[in-house]
Amino acid sequence: MPTYKTQLAIKQVPVHIVGLGDSLTKGVGDLDNQGYVGDVASRLKKMDAISKVKIDDFGVRGDTSEDLLKVLDRDDVKKQIKTADYIFLTIGGNDLVNVLKKNFLNLKLDDFKKRKASFESNLNDIILKIRKQNPNATIYYFGLYNPFENYVDGLDDKFSSIINQWNQTSESILAIYRHTVFIPTADIFHGQTDHLLYNDHFHPNEKGYKLLAQRLFSYIQKQ
Repeated sequence: MPTYKTQLAIKQVPVHIVGLGDSLTKGVGDLDNQGYVGDVASRLKKMDAISKVKIDDFGVRGDTSEDLLKVLDRDDVKKQIKTADYIFLTIGGNDLVNVLKKNFLNLKLDDFKKRKASFESNLNDIILKIRKQNPNATIYYFGLYNPFENYVDGLDDKFSSIINQWNQTSESILAIYRHTVFIPTADIFHGQTDHLLYNDHFHPNEKGYKLLAQRLFSYIQKQ
């Protein structure tokens, strides 16, 4: 698969993007209906070396890491992964939120530790399932951010610490595999949630998705 840099020297190369994961990959919260996937595709289309960009977006609102493992077993998903050049992945946010929902009135760090262990195992299996279908496509995984700043009293510092731990774990897992890239996002939203989140106080808005796309595209350019 040609990298971004080699594409600059090649005439008219098609690019196939497969989006996997949750509502962030689906683009929920973006009233322009583009999300970060569509935004990055638009940026790639403007490159002289790229003839066309094909997008297959399998993001599902509310999906957890367990749900994604089931999605990856579908024949239609396997088929598209086989021919992908880039795989964009967002997963883990709903794993965390489900812990919050179930234990909100009596929240303990141990609740997150248990869920973190299962998420760690699931993320590893997710990468393995993708690699079984396509050993060469570059996987770009978005780290988690804290959407609850200035929204839930007493949760900010504790939740930010938990998110940092989960991100460190995710980054360590990705480092095991070739052609995988961890994309940090926590710094993008830190102190800016009032401006970058949709009115549900969870998903990015148009500005938020644009910044995610900008960050992802900058990493693609480094490859």
